[in-house]
Amino acid sequence: MELAKIDNEGMIDVRFCDPNNGVKMANLRNAGFLNLVSSIQPTVQDGEVAVDSYKEENGKLVQYWEVKVDSVYTQKKIDNLKEVLSSSDYKVIKCQEASLIGEQMPYDVDELHKERQSIRDEINRLESLI
Repeated sequence: MELAKIDNEGMIDVRFCDPNNGVKMANLRNAGFLNLVSSIQPTVQDGEVAVDSYKEENGKLVQYWEVKVDSVYTQKKIDNLKEVLSSSDYKVIKCQEASLIGEQMPYDVDELHKERQSIRDEINRLESLI
């Protein structure tokens, strides 16, 4: 049987005890340990993390899960998208130069703008998550 309590630092202290070992069970209960009700960790997608918490309910310590944004993963994705955006800056400059001297555009400006705007939109979406 699993018994647990939340220590002074807010950490969970879990102990395993044979229910037939009455003395050990009594000692743990006297020390503030309660029956632990565990729950199954939820499945998460890329960019998410499952965070557990515990609440005392009806004389038991109950585990709960919350799916949150993985800020480290999300920030890395934002940084990668910013690099992709920067790597296409030269295309914009080439188009601007061609426009200034009246030459034909080396890239499809509409398509280039759509691609870059799509990347900016994704960066903004991800930044709103963290």
